Amino acid sequence: MDPTVLLPFQRASTDPFQRDLIEIDAAIELVTSGAAARVRLVALVRPEAIAAEGLARAQTANVRFTLDRGSNGVAAITIGPARSSRAGRWSLNRRERSDVPRG
Repeated sequence: MDPTVLLPFQRASTDPFQRDLIEIDAAIELVTSGAAARVRLVALVRPEAIAAEGLARAQTANVRFTLDRGSNGVAAITIGPARSSRAGRWSLNRRERSDVPRG
């Protein structure tokens, strides 16, 4: 059995926007620490409202960020996997983009 590792996450907030960002930060920490290859967040209050900030935080941590909407209309965010330092892909609202210039 793998040992349990406690990660120091921020305390909960009463602000829904901040709660969603705390969840994204926790997911990024799980991916960057190697505790998870990817984390899917499905119960966020306003995923579209925090998508830009979440994307910026994921890019800073060098992990993939994907916001998508299922067939039932519910939005979800997937964090991870970690990207290589030379190349990576991220997506927002189902449009795939590369953060590496093509040449």
